Amino acid sequence: MNSVTRSKDISQALKTFFAQHLPITQFMGLEVESYDGDTLILTAPLAPNINDKQTAFGGSLYNVAVMACWGMVYLKTQERKIKCNQVVAEGHVKYIAPVNGKLRAICHAPNEEELERFFNHFADTGRAKIELQSVIYDDENITKIDSKIKPAMKFTGAYAILDC
Repeated sequence: MNSVTRSKDISQALKTFFAQHLPITQFMGLEVESYDGDTLILTAPLAPNINDKQTAFGGSLYNVAVMACWGMVYLKTQERKIKCNQVVAEGHVKYIAPVNGKLRAICHAPNEEELERFFNHFADTGRAKIELQSVIYDDENITKIDSKIKPAMKFTGAYAILDC
């Protein structure tokens, strides 16, 4: 099985987990757009996440950003066939600009060295924590992303995995 096929299979596991265990993701219309082993992109339509200003509700932006990082940890544990409890331990957000279209959260995996430390610590102690970042772009601008396009929101969170 090549790595692209494996990434698609693993991302399907995340979609299934969302559907079975996190009902809010269904109400928000949260979807796994893509996962290639390094980058996870989650999207949600504006309509169920809209506020009184006809832009994305801040709480929805926060949830999509949190879930992008949570999803990355989940996918990395799935790749290593690790069964564990996973929690968000801490989160910080910076709202930069309104989102007028589809919410699109992007989370990049930590480098291999950081992942090895994380998983080795878990193997040694039965618990580990890692910090991840995600950014949200307004989907209306995503097609022209270059160095001039700024994210609408930045999120940094600490995620812990614990023995089951």
